[in-house]
Amino acid sequence: MRLIFSLLNFAFTMVLSLIAFTYAAVEFPATMKDLLASVKHVSDRISSLVLPEDTMVWVDIFLWPNLIVFAGFVIAVQFVKELLRRVFNGGGRDSASASTQPKEEEKQQEESS
Repeated sequence: MRLIFSLLNFAFTMVLSLIAFTYAAVEFPATMKDLLASVKHVSDRISSLVLPEDTMVWVDIFLWPNLIVFAGFVIAVQFVKELLRRVFNGGGRDSASASTQPKEEEKQQEESS
């Protein structure tokens, strides 16, 4: 069940990221062009280094500007999802609140003694 939930969460994140990426490209084309140009500049700088051929293959595969920008959108969507989950879930399980529970139980035991 946990695996299914994780897969659905991943798919939901990818769909939201694709929607956000597409929306940004349609509504803010100049900003998207600037982002893509910046990543292309970094990619070109890395490609201009004298690297072994086996490393250059990986650079060519992974440093496509649109993939790097999309990965940024995925990270941003995941961050927003987690932020919303924590806001609407009341912070979820917090390690600080878990560590205060034994202290409260000890106080109650001392008071009853």
